[in-house]
Amino acid sequence: MIHPPPSRGRRAALARLTASLTASLAAPLVARPAAAQPAAWPSRPIRYVVPFPPGGPTDVISRPLVERMRDALGQPVVIENVGGANAAIGTARIARASPDGYTIGLGNTGAMTINPSLYPDLPYDPARDFTPISLITEYDNVLLVPASLPVRTLDDVVALSRSRPGGLAYGSAGSGSSNHLSMELLARAFDMRVEHVPYRGTAPALLDLAAGRIALLFDLVATAAPLIAGGQVRAVATTGRARHPLLPDVPAIAETRADFTVIGWMAVFGPRGLPDAVRDRLNAAVVEALTDPGLIERLRGLGYARRSSTPGELAARVERDGESWGAVIRAAGIRPG
Repeated sequence: MIHPPPSRGRRAALARLTASLTASLAAPLVARPAAAQPAAWPSRPIRYVVPFPPGGPTDVISRPLVERMRDALGQPVVIENVGGANAAIGTARIARASPDGYTIGLGNTGAMTINPSLYPDLPYDPARDFTPISLITEYDNVLLVPASLPVRTLDDVVALSRSRPGGLAYGSAGSGSSNHLSMELLARAFDMRVEHVPYRGTAPALLDLAAGRIALLFDLVATAAPLIAGGQVRAVATTGRARHPLLPDVPAIAETRADFTVIGWMAVFGPRGLPDAVRDRLNAAVVEALTDPGLIERLRGLGYARRSSTPGELAARVERDGESWGAVIRAAGIRPG
């Protein structure tokens, strides 16, 4: 059917109707992009992966840290313990997470700077697969001997090791562990004769040390302190830049040889590709948490030093320590046990 053209009055009415409809339809189109903007980060809880079982030093330190981070970020920060494979399983989970800031986690000296030179099939690359956020702590080791062993100084230990045809037996938490590598480094620096006795963890090695079945062991100050205080083992030297606050009467090896330090660390990492704004917000939350007097005192009581950093400083630390431990591993021909 053919309709006649509308009259001038009808054309004016249609024009007004069209203009009204166009305006009403355009309004939501203008408003929609603003409604679709993502919520400010963070808008939901954050998962914090600890790549070790509950109860260990990494877990004990992480729990008060995430409580303070929650206050700084305004969202819960929930710990997920993912142990296994010498921290490789949990560390790989951080690396594979979506880079949206809702999965971060803890990395330490072993996972980030020792494992890469020990395990050719490691499922992550510290330099490629992570966004460094901040250091949390640094910690020293302490060289221990049985209370029954007639040595009191590092010089005594070195001389005794050289006097015995087979050297001195030392324990470790296993082949490639940090206390294994620390002793290899010490033996090379001071031309000592030593024999490695690997254990499944430091706890059984400490028991054998106290019983006199091995002669030497490097351990964390925090876990060695009860046996030192109880007179079952003797602290000979520490590995930090200066004497440890909890062991002020025990010399640092650096007092004898300035270039010898072994300082472990823990830090926070996210997956690769974390937006700069999210990374910086997380860094600020960690730094703020580490100013809390209660957290500082708790770390000090456990034998750890508070140590925050910029993301760039943490990246440089990973690279530098990875090169150092890799050189020790290659020189000693160490293979994972």
